[in-house]
Amino acid sequence: MIRSLYRNPILRVLAPVLLFLVIFAILILAGWNKTDPDFYSVDSPISQGEDNALFFSESVHEGKISEPFGLAVDSKGRVYTGSTDGNIYRIRTDGKQELFAKTSGRPLGLIFDGKGNLVVCLSGIGLVFYDSKGDENVLARTDDKGNELKNLYGLDISSDGTVYFTELSRKFSYENSYLEELESKPNGRILSYNPMTQSVKTVLDEVYAPTGISLSVKEDFLVFAEKYRHRVTRFWLRGKKTGKEQFFITHLPGSPALIRSDKAGTFWIALSSPRHALIDKIQHKPEWKKVLASLPKIYKPKDGILSYALGMNEQGDVTFALTDATSGRVGSTTAVIEFGKGLLLSGNSSDKIWKWKFETLESFF
Repeated sequence: MIRSLYRNPILRVLAPVLLFLVIFAILILAGWNKTDPDFYSVDSPISQGEDNALFFSESVHEGKISEPFGLAVDSKGRVYTGSTDGNIYRIRTDGKQELFAKTSGRPLGLIFDGKGNLVVCLSGIGLVFYDSKGDENVLARTDDKGNELKNLYGLDISSDGTVYFTELSRKFSYENSYLEELESKPNGRILSYNPMTQSVKTVLDEVYAPTGISLSVKEDFLVFAEKYRHRVTRFWLRGKKTGKEQFFITHLPGSPALIRSDKAGTFWIALSSPRHALIDKIQHKPEWKKVLASLPKIYKPKDGILSYALGMNEQGDVTFALTDATSGRVGSTTAVIEFGKGLLLSGNSSDKIWKWKFETLESFF
């Protein structure tokens, strides 16, 4: 019977097609309930007068670090970054790198507190810190209501020791965070950790995939990035506007990652990947987004590479828009911090930490 069917040239063509469609339908049905997408009207990117200056960046260390993410510098000028292998590496002032700590998760945002401890958003675990010996100490695994804190991203610490940090998603893991863009719902939060009471409370709920976060110089407000909305928002902590939000910058050309203030009035915002052109085109079609989200993770939209360091003052004016649009050396920038007479950049896709000097801009004028 089967042999006779395959003697038919039309069936020989149709059979593989039908088989493919059946398998595709099974995959869609198996993942159909992963997301519940909303309609979203996408904005258009606005140029910030970018300077292609990051091309002149230089590596600060020997060898490679697998997908470095956050950046922190200690009092001795040594640079720290977390790797996809779960380790935190320290780069000495002579450029040699060494293992600082083996973690129990994936270290993302990190910053030193006033006691010299390295506080880290550890994906899969929660909020932790590492002492000078590199020993891991968990500050918080859950919030004040017992909800697990497994998808933390960025953080900053106030002068009184309060840690403000972001939870990228309460629904999806870090590995599945791409589903946030397809679902287009505010599944994230801004949280704070009080070191005196050792408690975690929600500062702002229903946020769209928050990533980087940073306090102003006077600590009267903070800014946080919303990755898939391609914007940064200001949230007031003190004064007449306490509890109010306002857009700090919108229409960004890519997805914002970590943010760090230089404590002199400039916020440094890393843009790590360009917009997904395909997803932008279907954001207003929830049914198409649901189909795409239903597919196995191997078919997830791939992040492109964007090397972009955006500097903004506390009034919301863009002061720097630095890119590497030609060489691709720097790779995707997930963190930017001011250091010495320039910047340090985490090249997530280039496996390097880079330094860039402000004097480089003089060659553009």
